[in-house]
Amino acid sequence: MDSQIVQVIANVISTLTVLSCLFLKVPQIMHMKKKKSASGIYLQAMLMEITGFTIVTLYNYTNQYSVMTYLEYPIILLQIYVMLYYVLKFRRLLSAPIVPLGTIIYVCTIFGFAMEILPKDILSYLLPFCTPLSGTAKVTYIYGIVKAANADAVSLTTWIISVVTNMSRLFTVYVDSADMKLMFNFFVSTMLSAGVLTTAMYYQMYGGKNKGQRQRRSASADKHHTD
Repeated sequence: MDSQIVQVIANVISTLTVLSCLFLKVPQIMHMKKKKSASGIYLQAMLMEITGFTIVTLYNYTNQYSVMTYLEYPIILLQIYVMLYYVLKFRRLLSAPIVPLGTIIYVCTIFGFAMEILPKDILSYLLPFCTPLSGTAKVTYIYGIVKAANADAVSLTTWIISVVTNMSRLFTVYVDSADMKLMFNFFVSTMLSAGVLTTAMYYQMYGGKNKGQRQRRSASADKHHTD
């Protein structure tokens, strides 16, 4: 009976996680469209996210795990595709030759694993790299914010949802499969999402003030030098 209750709780949490992920990147997309800017958002970080989410999705799919334990990944991927489009648009990279070529290679790779043309054992070897890949992506987000000293294009709502959903997945994966590779990935992802959130909050609250102080100091130095 206890195990049944735990499973029901896990199913409810999984459902809530998937529902929240329907809107995970939407605030970020709308924020970017409103600002018409991708400042503080690194293209490299997004590509690493897409790679990591794709591997985890295919790993779960080919191992026939319960769809409810990973459904948010394809949902988030669809949103990242839209987000990537706007980043490329605002940086005027849509016409670059690498874009259609990379898209074709990416789609063919997904099709190969899904149809078992490519051996699924490759995904087992790739999965452990998703943790450092996801971690590097989020560290790159943090670096981008700090380097630009600007988090205006970063949506706090998106990263709050990210922290909460990663925490909930630690529990649901434990109940469903207790796959330590996946659980470790979610733990690290939770910590780093919290890091991005904290950094973005700091620069949105104090970034403008610090920038104004730097500009005043610079103007004062220029005036002193002129005198």
